[in-house]
Amino acid sequence: MAALRPANGLAAALFVLLGLNGVLAAVVVAIDLWADMLVGGLLDGSGDAGFDDLDIVVSVSDAVNALSVPLFLATVVVFVVWFHRIRENAELLVPNGHRHGSGWAVGAWFTPVVGLWFPWQLTVDCWRASAPLDAEGRRRTPSEKVVAVWWATWIGSLVVGRIASSMTRQVDPPLDGLGGLRDAIRVEAAGSALRLVAAVAAIMVVNRLTAMQQERRADVNPVAARAAHEARL
Repeated sequence: MAALRPANGLAAALFVLLGLNGVLAAVVVAIDLWADMLVGGLLDGSGDAGFDDLDIVVSVSDAVNALSVPLFLATVVVFVVWFHRIRENAELLVPNGHRHGSGWAVGAWFTPVVGLWFPWQLTVDCWRASAPLDAEGRRRTPSEKVVAVWWATWIGSLVVGRIASSMTRQVDPPLDGLGGLRDAIRVEAAGSALRLVAAVAAIMVVNRLTAMQQERRADVNPVAARAAHEARL
């Protein structure tokens, strides 16, 4: 009989990677607030800020963005591996309770259009399949609010980020486009704030799903079931 494969090691790596993504998102929000203050001073002539100060902000922002790219790629790789394992385990727990095949646990993240909702459906199905059992063997599905918050903020951050990038490209030239630049900075800050919330919610989802499946290992793995039984004697 197949046994659930533990995902604790992958989950631990994800805690670190997602935490770093959250920290970087918070740093970007701080940089954007700094830039917003500088641009505001340039617009109304208050303070001693000049374009040289704005260049410093841009340099700091570029350095943070350079760090975020490899971190994001590493997070994607580990997350997809973890998610695929969670989906395979969920199939053992509830063979017929999934809207999409296990192959979508990888493909859904890289397929245009369906990538907007397939991963969320896959996660919800795994969440329900991995739910703990009561004394009568019925699943007690915990609240799915954290899954909804994670997915809504993640998709929201992607949409808002695209809008901010488009707005930034339309600022031309800087001397005549400070108002537009300030708007773009504020939109980017909103997108980064959403990424921060998404990272925190993702950590909660990873932690809960991994823990639920760890608790259910004895339901599928006969060796673990015997060990659990002997421990209770």
